[in-house]
Amino acid sequence: MTLIVVAEDDPGTLKLLTVVLEKKGHDVVAVSDGATAWESVQQLRPDVIVSDIDMPGLSGLELLERVRAHPACALTPFIFLTSLQERRDMRHGMSLGADDYIAKPFRARELAEAVMAQVNKNNMRAQSQDMHVQSALSGALQAQARELSDTYEERLARALNEQWPGGGAARQANFHEQATVLSAGLVNHALWNNALSAQDMAQLLKRFYDSCGDTVFLFGAHSLQFLGDGVVAVFADGPDAPTTSPHGLRAAKAALALRKAVSGLNSFVQTLAPRHGLESVELGVALHGGPVAMMRLDGLLGGAAQSVPVGETVMDAVALQKHAQYPGRTGITVSAHVLRSITGAVHPVRRYLLALPHRVDPMDVCLVEPLPN
Repeated sequence: MTLIVVAEDDPGTLKLLTVVLEKKGHDVVAVSDGATAWESVQQLRPDVIVSDIDMPGLSGLELLERVRAHPACALTPFIFLTSLQERRDMRHGMSLGADDYIAKPFRARELAEAVMAQVNKNNMRAQSQDMHVQSALSGALQAQARELSDTYEERLARALNEQWPGGGAARQANFHEQATVLSAGLVNHALWNNALSAQDMAQLLKRFYDSCGDTVFLFGAHSLQFLGDGVVAVFADGPDAPTTSPHGLRAAKAALALRKAVSGLNSFVQTLAPRHGLESVELGVALHGGPVAMMRLDGLLGGAAQSVPVGETVMDAVALQKHAQYPGRTGITVSAHVLRSITGAVHPVRRYLLALPHRVDPMDVCLVEPLPN
């Protein structure tokens, strides 16, 4: 409920002000002089102040000056009551920071509307301040999370180098100045993971991995990595490329083929759906291009050597796949970088800017579909 301090030395006018505002649901503290009004403002921190100009002792103008000079109540909305003879003082009051004025004699509706306008303005200012505070807090937390992540990665790399100082160290196997990274993952993976047994989920993921592996290598992927509920494949040109077709075009064909290939999983899903009432499998696929480094990991934990794609391009592709929108069953999302290399081979559906958590600027992306037959 809104608290209003009303200062007016005329008893009849003070009573009228109190009745009108209380009928509108406000709490009213009515005082007859400026000094008492100032004490009430300091103690109660009202939402709005309504004051006459000419009062004994501390005038309304002096009350306004004290309010605006006090840090705790400087922003409190202040409305003056003024008579015809006080119009010159009124102009001075507005220059001191008054928010509004009401001429005497006033109408009840005029008073109520003036007070409510100041209440609404004050609420909007408070909400804006809260949003700024939340934004600043969110930014600070994200910066702290990035710092902790960087520290963790540095410590992990140092620990790995200490544990495997020779053959176990990671080294760069090769570097592609330009490559296309395909990132694919089950859109509703969390839903399935919560509903299925570990054995059923393992079978579903194995079928998904097999389908992805067969498809991407069919279109000439340079490497393939399995990451939890998804895969990352790198397409690059070079002497070891299986075809002369550009890497961007091969990646786009593989991505579109993946959306179709995963539909074959739904026959297996139907054997589980009667027990769980689950949705069909949906796949999110995204493409992004740029430089990619292949890091060779030799014998970690006694395993076989493997090449792992690393770098900003890979990170962007994975984030794009997780945060993009996939309406329909055939579309894929590509960055503007990739779109330029596959123009004419796909049908652009919708281009938009997508905010990604780790990037300062949004990414220019496009939803594309196969060309109509």
